[in-house]
Amino acid sequence: MTRLIRLIALILAVGLSTAPAFAQEAAPPAEGESSGAGPLPGYITTGCLAAAAMFVLCKSARR
Repeated sequence: MTRLIRLIALILAVGLSTAPAFAQEAAPPAEGESSGAGPLPGYITTGCLAAAAMFVLCKSARR
């Protein structure tokens, strides 16, 4: 059980540390500049967390 909690804590720490948080809207980029990475890292993090949750649920249901 301790290993499971450590795994979940690790996944949450990695997932939440990569998500930027802004107190206010960023200024729109000037012409010719890219806007950054976009929403893809957030989608990947959400998918990893959902997969981890499904793994935990399915693993506990087999017992």
